[in-house]
Amino acid sequence: MKLSLTYSAYREMEQIGSTPLREISAAIVGLAEDPLPTGSTEVEGQGGCHFLTIDRYCILYHIDQRDEALTVLGVVERPLHTLH
Repeated sequence: MKLSLTYSAYREMEQIGSTPLREISAAIVGLAEDPLPTGSTEVEGQGGCHFLTIDRYCILYHIDQRDEALTVLGVVERPLHTLH
C-alpha cells in the first residue's frame, strides 16, 4: 500500500522525543503492510479514517481502498485523562 504523511503530521512528529518517535515511525511503516493492525480503531462517521495508539500518542490515518493508499493525517499526544 502506498504510504504518505501530511505536512502537519510531519511537523507534529518533529515535536516528539526520539524514544517514542522510533516506535511511532515503526508503526507508521507497518501500516503500509497491515493498515488495520490489532488495536486500530475506525473513527465513527469518518469513512476510511482510523487511529492507532502508540504509547501516549495517537496516529490518525486515512485508508483509500480505491487507490490502495494510506495517508497519515496527524500524530497527537492523547489527553492525560484518557490514559489508563
